[in-house]
Amino acid sequence: MRATGKGDAPYDREHRLAQWRGLVELKRQGKARSIGVSNFSIEHIEELKSADLPMPAANQIELHPWSQKPALVQYLNNNGITPIAYSSLVPLSTWRIAEGQASAKTEEMKADGLQADAPFKIMATKYGVTEAQVLLRWAVQKGYPVLPKSTNGGRIRTNADIFSFSIDEPDMAAIEKMDRGDGVAWASGDPTKAP
Repeated sequence: MRATGKGDAPYDREHRLAQWRGLVELKRQGKARSIGVSNFSIEHIEELKSADLPMPAANQIELHPWSQKPALVQYLNNNGITPIAYSSLVPLSTWRIAEGQASAKTEEMKADGLQADAPFKIMATKYGVTEAQVLLRWAVQKGYPVLPKSTNGGRIRTNADIFSFSIDEPDMAAIEKMDRGDGVAWASGDPTKAP
């Protein structure tokens, strides 16, 4: 859902409800099979419930080992809403930051990913895959659909080749402890925190 002039998340209740009603109507008319939201918090979804509107099928959110959003993900799972991960490659040492999108937190995370002993570099070596494959495999093992973006054919093929290995339980447990809280994909702050 988009709010005109506000980026990729509606930042006020009335816009959220109006846009959701529009999508519900499109589904009712048979113009959409499934409808979902993006960057919605628990409170945003509760607004839909309070307005007696149908629940979304999915919520697309920034989701990666450094922004795991456990409470939100649990809420989504408990309510039959699929969490779809974007910015899944944020912890990647070669992660590219869009111009004007860098924050102090983004720069800190980028520097951490560049360290020789960065955990995803170590795991990539252990499994004989790329760091990106480790990050995407983590998401898939957690049950999240992922949306990696690339225009490079070789990278697209490599990113799709994540089913030839599994991340073992000790590494999955280690990744679970890497959560740093809010996401970093937005210079304006994590949109799931919007009022």
